[in-house]
Amino acid sequence: MARHLILMDAFKGSISSIEGAEAVASGIRAHDPTAIIDFSPVADGGEGTLDVYLALGYELKTAMTMDLAGRPCEVQYAVKDTEAVIEVAHMCGLPMRRIEDDPIRMNTRGVGRLLNQLRDQGIAHIRLALGGTGTTDGGLGLLAEVGCQLQDASGVPISFQTNPLLETQDIRCHAYPVQLEALVDVTAPYFGPDGPAYLFGPQKGLLPQDIVRLDQQLERIGRLLGLEGIAGAGAAGGLGGAVHALGGLIVPGARTILQHLRVAERMQEADYVWTGEGRVDRQSQIGKLPGEVARMANAASVPCLILAGIVEEKMPQALDCRSIHAGQAITLDSEQTKIRMQEQAQKWLEELSVKQG
Repeated sequence: MARHLILMDAFKGSISSIEGAEAVASGIRAHDPTAIIDFSPVADGGEGTLDVYLALGYELKTAMTMDLAGRPCEVQYAVKDTEAVIEVAHMCGLPMRRIEDDPIRMNTRGVGRLLNQLRDQGIAHIRLALGGTGTTDGGLGLLAEVGCQLQDASGVPISFQTNPLLETQDIRCHAYPVQLEALVDVTAPYFGPDGPAYLFGPQKGLLPQDIVRLDQQLERIGRLLGLEGIAGAGAAGGLGGAVHALGGLIVPGARTILQHLRVAERMQEADYVWTGEGRVDRQSQIGKLPGEVARMANAASVPCLILAGIVEEKMPQALDCRSIHAGQAITLDSEQTKIRMQEQAQKWLEELSVKQG
């Protein structure tokens, strides 16, 4: 009677974390009806983070704020006692940008407005999941909303007629009265060739000349805020650096969430560990959920398998986690994705049975 621990990340544009886990569980049960299965919704600080905390007993709430282009929007967040969790992509996510929106003008003011609402409600600790944004404003939109002083070349408050990074010549910040914690899935610095403008700007629609200008401003603002060398400051277009400037913490999202789910303890009871995401590549080894699960499984000496829509780069042999292409592009129909995952789970278990036999 084998025991399986399933920790699947969301397949972006296709299925959620919990749907992925259920698909794998279905495949396992088809091969072994006696299998003992343990699974949870998981995330690494991006899509699906709210689902994790809702499963941990948090309550879903809604509030009004603005999106990345300044339009009013309703957003969901999770609350338990005096703690709250928000996914910033619900306000400034890349899919929220419309065709007519100018990519360079997108900002994070809506995140700051929601923080202030939670502060006024008596929330003392806010976790911000930073994945999936369509902004590259260094988090200055957020900083302006929470009371930092952002001034233009004339010494007056910026007007937000364009990206606040391009307007701001001087900035003064203070510690925020609420403990902030940024959950990140990247270690990008605030500026430079590995910073948010160069690394993520193209996928956010920024032109090459815009990327150069924004990175120059990120460097200038980053030095004013003391963000040189801060790992993760470049997450969410620099939003991680804004959290740090307010006295908050930047923490690895996958590791933090897996700790909250007591995964290390649960692995001690498992014979096999399953994980995966839509695309396994170099980033999967650096801060993403499958890489962290693989490291934990390796430390616990538990066999590990990654199921993915696309495998661009397999995990290092040192992690001893087998990557299998599910034969499924991540943008195809969710039901097709689930069926392919079930089939791959069965196939791997059959292969394992033959080897052990």
